[in-house]
Amino acid sequence: MKISKMLWVDAIGVGLFTLVYSLIMSGFSLWMGSAAFIAVSYFFGAGFPKDKVWNILLSFALGIGFGLMTYRLMQIPFLGQMWPSAIMFGILTTIVLLLQGTIMKFTLVPAWLIAWGTTMLIITNVPVHHWGLFVGQLYGSMILGIFVIGYASDYFYRAVFKLFPDRKSADSDED
Repeated sequence: MKISKMLWVDAIGVGLFTLVYSLIMSGFSLWMGSAAFIAVSYFFGAGFPKDKVWNILLSFALGIGFGLMTYRLMQIPFLGQMWPSAIMFGILTTIVLLLQGTIMKFTLVPAWLIAWGTTMLIITNVPVHHWGLFVGQLYGSMILGIFVIGYASDYFYRAVFKLFPDRKSADSDED
């Protein structure tokens, strides 16, 4: 099996900057590394849309806000039950789609929903004692995931191909 240079460089770049992110995460006690991987996975899966990075980050912030609001609503005994919570999630998801389709066209629903789900997943499984710190670390992890893993690996990729261009493209340039 032959592995292309492009795949090698991508794999090494993402692996290298995942290592860098992990060191940053450890140094600043960011225990939500999974949030960074979820965020950068969405970013890569969306085709690495650099022109929409701020829309994505805003959508992540809105998703975190919706996650916090939903968690708070689920603390109301009646709403925490199966049917009321299912109806509540359906209504809130409808609201997200309506907002994005009307007055908040700059947002991206998948990023919003991913951040909402990530927030809910973490806060329903880990006790949170300092909400401000929690939100800062969660959002910070998502931002660092995109910039440290995503952008840095992209810069690495471009630098490698600039320093070591493919022979085929170099030969075709000479023609």
